Amino acid sequence: MTTIRSSRDPSRRDFLTTAAAVVAPAFLTRGLEGAVGPELTLPPLLARPTRSSILIHARNGHNEVAARVRFWEMGRDESVVETEAEHSMPGGFLEWSLDGLAAGSRYEYEILSAEPGRRDWVVARGSFVTQRVGDESFTAVLLTDSHVGSFPEGSPELQVTDDVVRNVRRENPDFVIALGDNVAWATSRNDPQEHPDGAERAYSMYRRHTGPLTAFSSHFGIIGNWEGETGKFPPEARGLVGDVRQRFLPNPDHLTYPEGGSLNQDYYAFAWGPALFVALNVQSYTEPSGPLDRAADDVNRVEDWTLGREQFAWLERTLKDSAYPFNFICIHHTVGGNGGDALNTLYGRGGARAAGIGEQRMVHELMREYGVQVFFYGHDHVFVDEVIDGIHYALPGSFGAPWRFAPAVTGYRRYWPDAGHARLTVRPTETRVDFVNQAGSSFHSFTVAPRRSR
Repeated sequence: MTTIRSSRDPSRRDFLTTAAAVVAPAFLTRGLEGAVGPELTLPPLLARPTRSSILIHARNGHNEVAARVRFWEMGRDESVVETEAEHSMPGGFLEWSLDGLAAGSRYEYEILSAEPGRRDWVVARGSFVTQRVGDESFTAVLLTDSHVGSFPEGSPELQVTDDVVRNVRRENPDFVIALGDNVAWATSRNDPQEHPDGAERAYSMYRRHTGPLTAFSSHFGIIGNWEGETGKFPPEARGLVGDVRQRFLPNPDHLTYPEGGSLNQDYYAFAWGPALFVALNVQSYTEPSGPLDRAADDVNRVEDWTLGREQFAWLERTLKDSAYPFNFICIHHTVGGNGGDALNTLYGRGGARAAGIGEQRMVHELMREYGVQVFFYGHDHVFVDEVIDGIHYALPGSFGAPWRFAPAVTGYRRYWPDAGHARLTVRPTETRVDFVNQAGSSFHSFTVAPRRSR
């Protein structure tokens, strides 16, 4: 990235320090002083934060523009770094890879855009934190199952999403992990996709509704069964919607972090302060062992669920090599199932009830051996905290999907049928997980201690 140093305008408002900034939209479609300027059709998304770099991703509006980013370390605004202008045609994606950053530091940024022959306008503002190192404390958030794209604008389900996003924004987490079924559209689970339209509409809607958060907290995504990338579909259909996902929600790939991951950006691991996060994909590498009875089925046997040989070997190697006090696994559902009935067992429901079933038994043994404290998952749309062999299986409700599955479906004896999120507060001496409902109230919490050094 080529950068230019310039003086910061001292008259510019310190919008991030005001209470209003917490609830204000994270992107602007008007320039300063209320004059109409170039617009963004998708607000900024922060992705792939490392010790020294981050990706800022947005989508241009309806005019040809030249856009650049201006950024500075918070509290050190005597000088500003600017990127060179990136030219974009109408509707084009804009990406800036900022580098040369300081680890564990918060930066503010502005996106400036100009049409040919016109002066620059500030079209978006936000802030971000770079990857923390060592014993630094931090807050992160787990979200799941918004199913954005299933409902039209103005629907109550999207109000749930907006409420939870607003709550999370107030907590100002370093990053957010979305545990799958982040998007959905009518045919995404049951039919191979032959064109990208449904996926593009769903991902666009997701970006718009999470924009007030993703302009300030880095986003990490996980594949669920409604993203349309399940292994029961032909590779070309998975690839089609996978390309849309990577264009709209860029994730880490095999080169982003030392822990490695997938070229397809569908599984990866990263460290943040004293914690290691391992994000897994239970969908794309699972293929049914025989013809399915109906389109809605995902597998024929619960043992069909798998991470695949390559991903499982990478998981084992990553956990074995970890020296971090805290290890967390994040996935859409267990690599198996034990739901309330046979159909939902095959569908991967049941959380900790599946700890001894199928490949999840092998994953559970790895967690025991290498000191994983929490297995975060989604899929069942309720809050759950169950402990097996000292390992918490934690499900943070949902932030949009209206279906709250009862024990006849999931098999759970204890659960909370609320929408909301999980807040993760990591300190060197303790990690605390809080379940927070749609009203913004914490109603359940647990803590885990650092693992013992091997």
